[in-house]
Amino acid sequence: MNQATPATGHMTIAALEPSEKEALVGILPAGRPALARLVEYLANNPHSPSVNVNRSCAIVNISQEATAANRRLYGKGYMVGCMRPPVPLKNRFEQEKAQHLWSLYKLPEENS
Repeated sequence: MNQATPATGHMTIAALEPSEKEALVGILPAGRPALARLVEYLANNPHSPSVNVNRSCAIVNISQEATAANRRLYGKGYMVGCMRPPVPLKNRFEQEKAQHLWSLYKLPEENS
């Protein structure tokens, strides 16, 4: 599931070695520790539903933190992004949830 597709904007899920992950986290602002938690979590847990990211990273507004992280990551050829699941996630009452699947992506070479 790491292949680039039109649905992912031709980006691939970032598969990082520990040293690569450490280097990416190192470019994030030290004053925003939530950014490091987000990038580390998504590097290890691609396609994470919003609720899992909220709970695991202690982040309420994922989009806000992703935007802040992307300011630094984009120049290195990576970005935090989300997409709607192919089949909507449902809550315990079988109602569709407004959840997205979050991942750390490697940008296509022409964009990095």
